[in-house]
Amino acid sequence: MNLRILFVDDEKIGEELAELFNGTKIGDYTLEAFSENSFESGLEKIKEEVFDLVVLDLCKGKASDEAKQEGLSILKDIQERTFIPIIFHTAVSHKIEDLKSHVVGVTDKKDGVENLKNEIERLINSNIVSLKDKVHILIEEEFKKYFWDTIHNERDKFKIDEEEKSLAYLILRRLSASLSKDNIKELVGDERQNHDVLPMEFYIYPVEKVKEFEAGDLINFNGKVYILLTPDCDYVERFKKEVSQGRKAERVLLAEVKTIESNQIYLDYIGNKKPENLEKLKRLLSNNYSERYFYLPKTPFIGNSLIDFQEKIMVNYEELEKSFRFTKLDTPFAQSMITNFIRYYNRIGFPDIDKEYVISQL
Repeated sequence: MNLRILFVDDEKIGEELAELFNGTKIGDYTLEAFSENSFESGLEKIKEEVFDLVVLDLCKGKASDEAKQEGLSILKDIQERTFIPIIFHTAVSHKIEDLKSHVVGVTDKKDGVENLKNEIERLINSNIVSLKDKVHILIEEEFKKYFWDTIHNERDKFKIDEEEKSLAYLILRRLSASLSKDNIKELVGDERQNHDVLPMEFYIYPVEKVKEFEAGDLINFNGKVYILLTPDCDYVERFKKEVSQGRKAERVLLAEVKTIESNQIYLDYIGNKKPENLEKLKRLLSNNYSERYFYLPKTPFIGNSLIDFQEKIMVNYEELEKSFRFTKLDTPFAQSMITNFIRYYNRIGFPDIDKEYVISQL
């Protein structure tokens, strides 16, 4: 598979780098390298053609602390119109070190070509560069199969002028279903053979800025982290002849989310890493130790945490507007969490039978 990379530099080094990297193989990919010797022509090229990666100088003219940072203007333009990973290759890298991220690299010209190659390899090996094309290919394939193999070939079922709008819903649901766990693993290049999930698979981040809250939303509220337990249907505002009839539930149930460091099972393991303490911790992390807790794995936006179903509060829906909703549990983890909560409060206790007496009667 070929990846198109554009070098933009108003000095000759851009042409030299394009010549050097053209045809280079990195993993399963071969680089097609192009160059532009001005920021203006580079921006036009980006607007007119499709590139998988852009290597960009920072300063117009001779690099200095006072030079105009034209490269930042191109970055802003790209951010407003599309997604292309960027590598700034400049003689004043110290001025933009704070821009480094998973999708923006920063290398210094004085560190040589090898350092630049390492940064290109980092982005390509992360699959960020090729992911957009893979998703586009998946969407094209699903559209092709759905409309030709289903809608057209089964035209006796789908009559013209009947339920035209429904077709849009059907194809979008089909697309959603096509992003199964196995397909996602293939898209991101995850070659693990087991079926265990990664922490990131628990969450949707960030949450869409929708009007209504949903069960499984994680919020910062009054200095603590909570998860919403009230069913989705209770949040919806009902209307009759355009007059609000309120919501099914005026108050919302929240459970507190605590750091795992506050849990005694974790503390027992840290204090004494005996096999029995390790086994208890493993069961806690697998959500099969006690239905009172539901474990949430660590990611960049949340630490290792436990939902504690004994620590609950009720708040008015309007109070949620004061909260910050930062992520939510994805399917099926949200449903599993709610099921744990229901089981915890629906369990029926009864006295233990006298086992010794029973055994003596056998």
